[in-house]
Amino acid sequence: MNVDELTRQLIGETKIDDISESYRPVVEIIGVDKFIELSDYAKGDELYFPKIENIIAPARNRRIKKEWNGYNLKQLAEKFNLTMPKEMNYTSPR
Repeated sequence: MNVDELTRQLIGETKIDDISESYRPVVEIIGVDKFIELSDYAKGDELYFPKIENIIAPARNRRIKKEWNGYNLKQLAEKFNLTMPKEMNYTSPR
C-alpha cells in the first residue's frame, strides 16, 4: 500500500469504533491495520471467501492419497467424512 505520510498517520489513529459495524467481526479477527490493507486490496469491490471445506480440500485429498493402501477405502471414507464414491474419486490413479 503506497500512501502519503498524513494517510499513514490517520491509519495509525483509526480505531475499531471508526469502522462500520457490519465489518467489525472481520476487524476483530484480523485487526484494524490488516483490515485497511485488505480494503486497499479490494478497492471497494466485494470479496468472496470460500468455505473452509473448500480451502482445505487439496490438503485432505493429498492426505487420502498418502494414507490409501488399496484396501482401506471404507476407513478413509469414515475418517474424512466422505461417501465411498467421492472417496474413490480422490484415490483413483491419475
